[in-house]
Amino acid sequence: MIRKVFKKISWKYALGEILLIFIGITAAIWFNNWNESQKSQKIEIRSLQEVANAVNQDLEDIEENIFGFTQRVKLYSLLMEHMEKDIPLTEELEKRLPFFMGTSIFFSNSGPYETLKSRGMEIIANDSIRLEISLYYDFEYEKIQSSEKEHYQHFQDYIKPTLMLNFEFINHKPVPLDYEKLMNDFEFKQTIYWALVTDSYMLSLYENLKQKGISLRENLNAEITRLKS
Repeated sequence: MIRKVFKKISWKYALGEILLIFIGITAAIWFNNWNESQKSQKIEIRSLQEVANAVNQDLEDIEENIFGFTQRVKLYSLLMEHMEKDIPLTEELEKRLPFFMGTSIFFSNSGPYETLKSRGMEIIANDSIRLEISLYYDFEYEKIQSSEKEHYQHFQDYIKPTLMLNFEFINHKPVPLDYEKLMNDFEFKQTIYWALVTDSYMLSLYENLKQKGISLRENLNAEITRLKS
């Protein structure tokens, strides 16, 4: 009886059915994996684009701060030259004195990076891009922000009191109350020297951050283009 049943079975048909089932399951698994891969890639591209946009905004603020620090370094250098060489108040120095009142703060845009971390850094498949993003935010950002706090405190503790004590403000511009006395004031000279050192250092940090930001932006855009192609 069993032999008759086996004889009635079409083995070619049965094997064909099994093969079709196998192909169907394999195709379903492949499609599911492909679909998940596409979803992951879309999230990766969106994350990279968000970070690239944030870095681009950073670069605009960095440019403004570089300008501010550059002008203050020029002012402090000129003041030191006037004090050391006993130079009378010049028109050039008068024009630069308004930069005495300014300070710079980095308005960083780290939101997209925090979002990326919440999604999981491993969503960025390119190891070098992932490392570059981490270094930019966790190292370069931290270096700027910690140094900036000290710089701002120096401004509050020394530069601002010096301005209030030794200058009057005419049309929102600082004018020395007694220029000759000020140029011979040892405490003023020390304050300006320290300001020159700290602002020069901050300027170098910002110029370095600018280069890091430009490099990161270029690499992010290149990676986005590669993923989209």
